[in-house]
Amino acid sequence: MLTGRRFQVEFTDEQAGYAEQVGAACRAVWNTGLEQRREYRRRGAWMSYGPQAHELAEAKAEQAWLKDVPGHCLQQTLMDLAKACREHGTFAVR
Repeated sequence: MLTGRRFQVEFTDEQAGYAEQVGAACRAVWNTGLEQRREYRRRGAWMSYGPQAHELAEAKAEQAWLKDVPGHCLQQTLMDLAKACREHGTFAVR
């Protein structure tokens, strides 16, 4: 017999602030990456995950607020964006 349990996660104020910071950085990376891909498509070129990941590494070196966020979260955001653009088209993704 299989049983399930439900748990409710409650963040402390510090954890909630950090989660919001990570979410905001991921949202900024998504929006910037999407706009970059759309601009490339308007010019008839393609942008893939590789060059964007390289540019993200450069941006993390320049922007202090990106350094405070774990790199794997930002990389996963770019991977999710690449998959969404591949499956649905660059201009259909929001």
